[in-house]
Amino acid sequence: MSLHKLFTQSTRWCTQWQNDRQVVQTRSTLMSLSIIMTLAGLSLLSLGSVSAQTPTVTTPAPVPVTEPKVDVIPSSAKTLILPGTSAHEIAEVAQTDLGKLLSEGPCPCDPKQTLLQCIQAQSCPAATALAEFGVQKYKEGMSSDQVAEAVINKFIADFTPPAEFDLSKTAFKGSPNAPITIVEFADFECPHCSLMAGIMSEVIKARPQAVKLYFKQFPLPFHQLAPLASRATIAAHKQGAFWPMHDLIFSQQENLKESSFIEFAEQLGLNLMVFRADFASEEVSQQVESEKAEGAKAGLQGTPTLYFNGKMYRGEPNKEAILAHIDGLLVKLKTEQATQKSPN
Repeated sequence: MSLHKLFTQSTRWCTQWQNDRQVVQTRSTLMSLSIIMTLAGLSLLSLGSVSAQTPTVTTPAPVPVTEPKVDVIPSSAKTLILPGTSAHEIAEVAQTDLGKLLSEGPCPCDPKQTLLQCIQAQSCPAATALAEFGVQKYKEGMSSDQVAEAVINKFIADFTPPAEFDLSKTAFKGSPNAPITIVEFADFECPHCSLMAGIMSEVIKARPQAVKLYFKQFPLPFHQLAPLASRATIAAHKQGAFWPMHDLIFSQQENLKESSFIEFAEQLGLNLMVFRADFASEEVSQQVESEKAEGAKAGLQGTPTLYFNGKMYRGEPNKEAILAHIDGLLVKLKTEQATQKSPN
């Protein structure tokens, strides 16, 4: 399937873009699926995903080789590769790498064209602006891999539609009227998810009026107790105790066993007869599977993964970076609101 078809048929076209780049270029591990946007970047949060086994490589005996020819951009063509940008101010190799990257992604103005085609035709200001963004990253001293990560992440943030989630049955905390909705997908046996639980609690305390956090279930297949933990929190939610159960399970993550969840329900003072019935119900089981399907549809590759107003978070998994991301979104939202209110 072509990149253009992937873009028009799925918001997850980005995965194929990055996969193709890895096969063709065999670039550094920075460009793996769990890093850049499923595309060129992580979910940097997707640390609970399954690691692929490293294949055994037999190193052949060294043989004499001749110095390969390197394709360079003629000086006369510098300003023609990325017209409308200051690309002529960066190295020719950098221009080539950026041009190749932009030739692999669809143009936001016309998905039938590549970004590079739109830039060269000067038909899409947004594509030209993205190219100039890449040029500026080179000027800041970034490597080609780092520029690719930054450019592709910006493309996703600016041009891909947000994921949509059914939050009608999902527990949340924070301000109900908060301008930023965070949806977290996590696995109760994932150690990184346990760390993220603590981070998000601090984030909510630091920005109580700015965000509301919803928790979605995504038990990984190699964690035997994770599906039971998911069912336990949903059953507890029916008695208004989702977050106490959530916190208790994560606090006892290393000591979980099948009987733990009934014990936790008793410890929380829940109606055990009702809890047992809900815990074993088909309704609760189906909700777990439904939330997993939502995560897969949204391009989730591992746990934990956060979505801010429907856009996957690809930054560093720490409090400072997340708060900075929230503050940036607040500024963006304020600017958009001011623009909408201004007279034409």
